[in-house]
Amino acid sequence: MAYSPSLSPASRRRKRRRNLIVLTIVAVIVGVVYGVLRASGERELTRSYLDVSYRVASGEADAAATLIDIVVNLEDYSRATLLGNLEDLETKADSFAIILESAEPPVDLLRAHDFLQIATSSWRSGMSEVRTGLTTLSSNPLDESAAGAVKRGLVDLQVGDRAYAGFLSEVADLDTTLLAGDFPSISFVPTAQADLFDARELARRMFIAPGITPVDDIAVADLNLDPAPVGERDGLPVVPVSAVQSVTVTVSNRGNLGVTGITLSLQLLSNTGEFYESSQDIAGLEGGAKASITFTDLPVTPGAIYEVSLSVPAGDDEPSNDSLSFRFIVNPDN
Repeated sequence: MAYSPSLSPASRRRKRRRNLIVLTIVAVIVGVVYGVLRASGERELTRSYLDVSYRVASGEADAAATLIDIVVNLEDYSRATLLGNLEDLETKADSFAIILESAEPPVDLLRAHDFLQIATSSWRSGMSEVRTGLTTLSSNPLDESAAGAVKRGLVDLQVGDRAYAGFLSEVADLDTTLLAGDFPSISFVPTAQADLFDARELARRMFIAPGITPVDDIAVADLNLDPAPVGERDGLPVVPVSAVQSVTVTVSNRGNLGVTGITLSLQLLSNTGEFYESSQDIAGLEGGAKASITFTDLPVTPGAIYEVSLSVPAGDDEPSNDSLSFRFIVNPDN
């Protein structure tokens, strides 16, 4: 059996010291690596959060600019553009608040995040109230509940403005050089123009603005025969004989309200007493839009005089253009 002499006390002490030194070095290295990784992770979390918050703030700044332009230049807006922009602003306010809800702020930015959450939430509720109120006031400027909605909405927007100022204060000392720029200033209700942001004043201005007051006007704008007239006899246009006679009618929405369920009616009366009628439905027309409708196989006889009349239902704001008539002779010659 081989003999292994035991270490002397001095040797054992030296070995223990070497082990302690190695363990100490390893612990220091691990600590340094952990510190570096932790710092790197915190920097990445901060950068990620700032990216999200900058995206939200930039979008909200654009939205605020749009709302200010609406209020300041209200008289220049058409009804369709006004209502479309208000709806778009409400949609954006919803989306920005949702985006921020998924953001993960670092510990040192929790207070800033709270301010920004209050701001986006207040802007969100404010835009919803303002859109609802202004939409109603544009049709009925005396609606008290709509004026109340606008007033509440403007207060919420101002709360959001103040909360965002708190956010800017919290991030004032942060290095934002890696972002697309500095965080923008945001005021949905700027102090310098506060007198314009009044529910009653907005209702009054919408009432007198020519393009915003609701106008309901569906018109029969034009009609064309096919075959078309090729001459004249006794003061009436002469249409050549054809196997198929048709008429194409243009219906125009000359108002600024979308209209659905439009029925276009045709009546064809001859000097011999023959009567024919037909109708076609148009699903809907937005303000300013047009539609062309064709009626085919009109029953006409050579030599007869006809009057074709096209009409849409009466009852809109301009009854004088609800119908259109045209008299013609079908050529008796082969």
